[in-house]
Amino acid sequence: MSFLSFLVEYKWVILFYLLIILFVIVKRKMFTFQAKFIALYKTKLGLKIIDRIGTKYSEFIKILGYTGIGVGYVGMFVILYFIIKGLIDLVLVPGAPAVVAPVLPGVPIPGSPIFVPFWYGIIALFIVVLVHETSHGIVAKAHKLPVLSSGIVFFGPLIGAFVEPDEKKLKKQSDVVQYSIFAAGPFSNILLAGLIMLIVLIVFNPLANVYVHPIGVSFTEVTPSMPAALAGLQAGVIYTHVNNITVNSTNEFVNAFDNVKVNEVVTIGNDYKDYAVITTSNADNPDQPMIGVKLETRYENDDSWLLKLFFIIVELFSWIFMLSLGLGLANLLPIGPVDGGRMIQVSLAKIMGEKKGNKVWTKLTLLLVGILAILLLTPIIRALI
Repeated sequence: MSFLSFLVEYKWVILFYLLIILFVIVKRKMFTFQAKFIALYKTKLGLKIIDRIGTKYSEFIKILGYTGIGVGYVGMFVILYFIIKGLIDLVLVPGAPAVVAPVLPGVPIPGSPIFVPFWYGIIALFIVVLVHETSHGIVAKAHKLPVLSSGIVFFGPLIGAFVEPDEKKLKKQSDVVQYSIFAAGPFSNILLAGLIMLIVLIVFNPLANVYVHPIGVSFTEVTPSMPAALAGLQAGVIYTHVNNITVNSTNEFVNAFDNVKVNEVVTIGNDYKDYAVITTSNADNPDQPMIGVKLETRYENDDSWLLKLFFIIVELFSWIFMLSLGLGLANLLPIGPVDGGRMIQVSLAKIMGEKKGNKVWTKLTLLLVGILAILLLTPIIRALI
């Protein structure tokens, strides 16, 4: 995709982000800035609720906070494993998928296998950050630490929420209390992801089995001059079989291509007509066949507003799950100011002394930032070349 076509296709999303940046610049006197691109709008909104929960359930919250310490360190080793494995694969495995990718809802990132839809991403990201930051405040309050402010935060063009405990008093607390407060955000994100999975298993899956009946696939997009378009396949038409294999969903459609090769004839059709499609090679993976379509599963009564609402809720919950788990693990990286970094800083200061511990912590941060930069930029550069 050329830069011009990218601007045309995503003009409204880009305009939205530009308006946010413009708003922050124009109203900059309302904000407190950190690291030049993080803008905080401080309020007292929600502090009474945080105070009430943290005080009323303090003993239970303390136990959760201490549990979060163990989960936090396990998560830290998990995310470090994936980072190191990703670096090794980047060197040894040609075409290895990206391990690290920025999240910008509505905008495809070159080299990233994940595209986050705009509104789903914005809403899910706000909920995930809100849960993360509120948890820091509640655990801090359970340990009788003041929470000074809350509010809206802009990470460049992305919007989120924040809670600000009293940092001076936090540093005077025992290392265990500090660990529990730092780990509270990532731990809450992991718990949220687990809760979403539970809701899917207990509520959504049974409802889908009873009320949702797939009847085939259709194409939301048929790329001009690609095999599907040349064969006469059309967007919006329901197709039910591939090479005489019945397909009722996108997964079944994709699975039907498991043994199909490049330049092979594939029969795609429905009860009315069959089409002979000659596959071509995928530009990113020459051995993988493609026909140039974007798929969607079609269902009985898929014009029903109730069914549409159900799919919207399921889609939103799926993105909350993915972003919550991703943000929770990302915040456990032992880097600089993120939660995992602050946990490691406290640990190193206790083991080595504050001065020596901070030096090691700084070197570790620089090393991991360098590795992350390589993992982040390499797939983008490869995709643009």
